[in-house]
Amino acid sequence: MTDAARFALALEQMDGVGRVTAGRLLTHFASYEALRAYPREQVLARIQGAPRAEALVGRLFDAAHMQPRFAEADRQLADLERRGVAVLTAHHPAWPPGLDALPRNRRPVVLYAYGHLDALARPVVAFLARPPLAPEPFEQAQALVRHLLPHGIAPATGAAHGFDVVVHKLAGGADPPAPSLLVASCGMAKAPPRMRPAISAAVHHGGLFLSPFPMNHGPFEHDDAERAAVTAALARACVFVEPRPGTPEGHAMDWAMEHGRPVFGLASDAHTLPSAVHPLREPVDFDWVLAAARGTP
Repeated sequence: MTDAARFALALEQMDGVGRVTAGRLLTHFASYEALRAYPREQVLARIQGAPRAEALVGRLFDAAHMQPRFAEADRQLADLERRGVAVLTAHHPAWPPGLDALPRNRRPVVLYAYGHLDALARPVVAFLARPPLAPEPFEQAQALVRHLLPHGIAPATGAAHGFDVVVHKLAGGADPPAPSLLVASCGMAKAPPRMRPAISAAVHHGGLFLSPFPMNHGPFEHDDAERAAVTAALARACVFVEPRPGTPEGHAMDWAMEHGRPVFGLASDAHTLPSAVHPLREPVDFDWVLAAARGTP
């Protein structure tokens, strides 16, 4: 697994290697050594259409060019290991398979993970919201979290605002405390200070803090769309609280509907939800979310 992570971090340092090209290379080659075992022509065929593909393949086979990039990748991996951060790629056994449904330009090449990787093996329900929220759907969302926790469901949210904090406090305050997942819209080292107690508590209770961005990346407002997409892709079912078109949550909802994910909505006026979104009007409806998370009809 370290070989794939090392290759991924080296690719991130190469000029002209964007997410799409790096993702294609890592799909075909689990390590740099695996790539070098192929003729150049076959490597080129696997990234045909990438910008300046021939020049890129030449650099990949140039040991002098790659050596400092791998040296830096090794330094990063050692530093991340000291911090307790795992580096997941598509070849890692803990890689969430739902991420593979994201378009290449939204799919992380590397997913940084701090905490308990086994939380990813639980059924996950994503809760996506953007304050301000009306009191009724906000209260309903909390009631739904409480309903799901005793059944082994792990809630997943962003790592930005009060709604996220409330969800993770509910998980940590359950008896026994339940794991939960937080997804950052920046590098882990740049997590908002107001979120750090919630992140620490979630990890303490068996949860996981995730980021699709390098440790010191951001924060940048445009990255919030990727955070929402990754959160939705981690989950077996998605709950959107007062979703609004044009927001990161709205785009994530569109993606989830297009890809056949079970999508549920909490809103002051259920008629504002798209027809493909299952409205949650009463507590009795919560069992629909539970069934979707369990993968049962």
